[in-house]
Amino acid sequence: MMWNNGTECLGGGFPMMMVGGIFMLVFWGLVIWLIVLAIQKLSSENKDKSNQTDKAVEILRQRYSRGEIDTEEYRQRLHELENKP
Repeated sequence: MMWNNGTECLGGGFPMMMVGGIFMLVFWGLVIWLIVLAIQKLSSENKDKSNQTDKAVEILRQRYSRGEIDTEEYRQRLHELENKP
């Protein structure tokens, strides 16, 4: 019986190291991809909230310019919209 470095007994060696390396790259690629997707999702939600506030302020300005609301109500609602979390 001849002794070797153990690679033949395990059926591995260099090809198995290559497969392991490829799987490691795929795994980390997926992790990074998921992080990027999460950041994009959170970023787009913040933009949507900002757009909704901008639209509300524009509607408020239009109502004020048409005379539907007075100056006091305009300032009060504008203050509420700008301080909304």
